[in-house]
Amino acid sequence: MANSQKEQVAAFYEAHHSRGKYDYLYGGEDRKELFIKLVGTGKNVLEVGCRAGNLTQHFAQGNQVVGVDIDRAALKLFEERLGCKGHWLDVDDEPLPFPDKAFDMVVFSEVMEHVRFPQKALGEIRRVLKPEGRLIGSVPNAFRLRNRLRFLVGNQYESDPSHLRQYSFSILRRELEPHFRDIELHPVSGHLLGGGSTGIPVFPWLPFRVRALFALDLVFVGTPK
Repeated sequence: MANSQKEQVAAFYEAHHSRGKYDYLYGGEDRKELFIKLVGTGKNVLEVGCRAGNLTQHFAQGNQVVGVDIDRAALKLFEERLGCKGHWLDVDDEPLPFPDKAFDMVVFSEVMEHVRFPQKALGEIRRVLKPEGRLIGSVPNAFRLRNRLRFLVGNQYESDPSHLRQYSFSILRRELEPHFRDIELHPVSGHLLGGGSTGIPVFPWLPFRVRALFALDLVFVGTPK
């Protein structure tokens, strides 16, 4: 990739994230707690799209963590806050700078909706994972009921200009299957009614189909094929 093009992509995300997003944790406590549980401890972890360590800080302790991101300002914060090594990288156009089968786990959270070539990125993630390693990631639930209703009444349901793709459970599974097996899908966060502290949340004990219809986020897990 021409360096000038990489610079342009980096400048876009640096401007986008600087608007209050360096400390923002998408999906709230439910998503955070699920990632902590899934990642565990004692792992060699790569986070693709680490940003400023917004999510990383919750699972870094007890693990060896390295991150990659296109946002240079975020990477600087990532390294300063967590003491972890960060690499400046555009996953759409550059290979991951690591040998084959180097990691126990790759975290790929809220990134796939941003990339132009997700199959290329997923192939690289598969390459650097150990044979029984795990990919843990997430994407916004673009087709949740609230978004469908907005669309039906003529309102825009996707307002983030950096989102290039929208995922439902079926689209997400099809995206993952060429490279990963034993795929798990977890609908998390969001509200059945209302929002904020006064809304009725999507309880984890609800049936899967109900959670899938209302959840804010789709967390996925897979093992390399």
